Amino acid sequence: MTAKSVLLTLSSLCLCAGPVLAGPVADAAVAIEAKLADGDAAGALSAAEEIYGQVWAQNKAIGFTQGLLVVQYSTGYGVYNPRLTNVFKKGEPILIYCEPYGFDYGSPGVGLYSVNLFVDLQVLDASGNQLANAPGATEYNMPSRHQNREVPVNITYTLDGLQPGRYTLVTTLRDKNSQKSGSFQTAIEISQ
Repeated sequence: MTAKSVLLTLSSLCLCAGPVLAGPVADAAVAIEAKLADGDAAGALSAAEEIYGQVWAQNKAIGFTQGLLVVQYSTGYGVYNPRLTNVFKKGEPILIYCEPYGFDYGSPGVGLYSVNLFVDLQVLDASGNQLANAPGATEYNMPSRHQNREVPVNITYTLDGLQPGRYTLVTTLRDKNSQKSGSFQTAIEISQ
């Protein structure tokens, strides 16, 4: 083999190997693998949670893994029953369950963290025209001794005065502990 063919072979191998990972997340992943190899599952889980926290903190806005109509209040994260229809009678309470991520934490006392969100509501008609805008329609506040990331948020809207028709509810969560916010939409229909 000539030096040129060796160089070409090495270049081909480097291209096939894929990207080289570098940075704090990749370094932490290597540390997790080492802890697992040493049989330190608790240490690996703790290190993985630390990476998760670093990625969480990089979110520029609040996002949602769920945002849907439900038949009753959730009793915990992921513990909900979806509503099979989006049709409501006039004045019937509209229950929404959502799972936000990317919010920041408050510090209400020694050893405590808190999730604190304003809930804003916009009501749009079928053409997208805004019929109502209620900043701070309600709030969500949860103190904890842990930086909970699995946070179930139950929201109830009672929309008196809407005529029969189709509407879009725009729910916005604004973080009281940062400048972050995020929105999701829910289509509903008010029946006769």
